[in-house]
Amino acid sequence: MDTFKFMKDDWVKEKGGDQLMQVDEYQIVDVVVHRNGTTSGPITRRAFSGKVWCTWVNGNKAVITQPFWEEDLEPATYQQNNYATYASVNHTH
Repeated sequence: MDTFKFMKDDWVKEKGGDQLMQVDEYQIVDVVVHRNGTTSGPITRRAFSGKVWCTWVNGNKAVITQPFWEEDLEPATYQQNNYATYASVNHTH
């Protein structure tokens, strides 16, 4: 069983970076495993690939979703004032 460093919706950034991102999901892949090291009876199972998909808003206000290696990410603190320029779509004046 895989142990994950982050959970969905956690705020993260690349190590040494300052781009605030939010975790969307872990990339899961199908892996073929052979029982007892033989070629007979292969089993397909799902496993964590090592990549985490993160989403953020860039300087052009475009939403970007990109995979990162989990070990290249570190926890970040969400700061509301950093997103003051991105008003809610439902906000009325």
